Amino acid sequence: MKFYQNPNTALFGAVFFALALFIPAAVIAGGSSESEATEPEEKILQVGLRKLTTIDPALGANDPEVMFNRLQYDYLVEILADGTLEPSLATGWEVSDDGLTYTFNLRSGVTFEDGTSFDAEDVVFTFERLVTEGSSIVGLMGQNEDGSATWSVEAEDASTAVFTLEEPNADFLYGVASRFAMILSSESEAVNVFSDGDDTYEHFNGTGPFVLQGYAVDQSARFVANDAYWGGAPALDGVELVFFDDDQSQLDAFRSGALDFIIKVPDDLVSALEQVPDATVLTRATNTHPVVRVRTDEGSVGEDVRIRQAFKFATDRELLNLDALDGAGTVANNDPIGPTYGELFNPQQNRSYDPERAKELIAAVLADGTGNGYVREVDGEARIEIPFYVGDTFEYGLVAEFLQQQWQESNIYVELNVVPENVYYAEGDNNWLNTQLGMTAWGARPTPQEYLSVAYTAGAAFNESRWSNDELDRLADQAKRTADIQARSEIYNEISGIFRESGPILIPYFRPVVAAHADRVTGLVLHSFPGRTDFRGVDLR
Repeated sequence: MKFYQNPNTALFGAVFFALALFIPAAVIAGGSSESEATEPEEKILQVGLRKLTTIDPALGANDPEVMFNRLQYDYLVEILADGTLEPSLATGWEVSDDGLTYTFNLRSGVTFEDGTSFDAEDVVFTFERLVTEGSSIVGLMGQNEDGSATWSVEAEDASTAVFTLEEPNADFLYGVASRFAMILSSESEAVNVFSDGDDTYEHFNGTGPFVLQGYAVDQSARFVANDAYWGGAPALDGVELVFFDDDQSQLDAFRSGALDFIIKVPDDLVSALEQVPDATVLTRATNTHPVVRVRTDEGSVGEDVRIRQAFKFATDRELLNLDALDGAGTVANNDPIGPTYGELFNPQQNRSYDPERAKELIAAVLADGTGNGYVREVDGEARIEIPFYVGDTFEYGLVAEFLQQQWQESNIYVELNVVPENVYYAEGDNNWLNTQLGMTAWGARPTPQEYLSVAYTAGAAFNESRWSNDELDRLADQAKRTADIQARSEIYNEISGIFRESGPILIPYFRPVVAAHADRVTGLVLHSFPGRTDFRGVDLR
């Protein structure tokens, strides 16, 4: 398959790609000589994904962007598939008794693609750039209201990087190991920007197991093995990421044999997936969940807490789990702390489905004139009328249709807009951060504190509801500094109560993640955040 070095040739590349994907290589090449036929076939893993939104490592939050970047960059610390931490570019670390100093010993003999050596200055550059670029993970690591960090990092010497915190943070290591924190070269003039010079990919300069060799916008990205990789050359000769608009097309390509690995298969396609011959279906319990949320800032639909409560009473979470997942999920409590966190999860009675109570609350808001134009009288009854925007992920479009029908029993009428992932999470007036009523896909996180720090505390980078609650902020800060599991569990229980009473979100259920690979794939372990799946030990037989 040919890959075009200029990303602006995407249209011609797309036509060629569509033909090449399903035509045997020997036909494309016009046949092969006898000597060529004896050469071993290249081991190229074909992976199906949704289209990319942003490819900056500090900002790419979703599975496709993370997988694209982790092929070519390394982490200081790895978060394994089971949520445990493992050294990577750091060989180990020490934490001071007061919890304010983290000292990382760095691996020697590591080089970037351009041949320069990895050292502590690269660590400093990477983490300071997370702050200057406004990466959401800074909230988990520690952040002031003005966006500045409550920690600093310096190179003690070439092989030692030291982080100094202003206050203890029980989750700091998870921030260091976050999916955004891939180590970059301190000599980078630009990061993941296509060059107009002779080397199109000179600014894609990592220490990772694979090297970007070809990229066709919205179509595919091809990586070749980094034979000089510090961990040893991968078993694969390369990895090709193939981008799709929808899950059905991705499944069709997998069924045809054009793909070796697909992730995030929605529930309505699982039965078809299970019928694919010579394939292994992978299921992992996770904290992955859809968030239905209303904006709460001044003039928004959810500014009045009674509207937030009405949406909760109007939603039958048990029925949604049955209809959308055949009961395979775990019904949620309308807060992001799910059962995969063990003792930190606090199952408790939430608001039950009660359409009549929802109607009463909506009518009260209309009577008080606090509905901000979204609550009006129609045929003698108070109702909410509002557009509803949904990112087309998993079965969430189907869930949105169920909600649209279900909510009408409570006099909530929504105009449904299901849009592709790469559109919903891109810039725009009706993207996930701006729309008044939306449904967002939230993937698994290694610690529940990350959800609070990036989405629900005041000033959080991804606070899509614009919600601010002083008591939640206080408790989240307290949880951050609490290492004892039982004590932290009690804090999270209080936080769950705040979400129940005044929170701006509905979480119908926590869902497992379903993926599949061809049986010829070996050594693949699905990560709970699928984009972090590690291909270094993967092979093809």
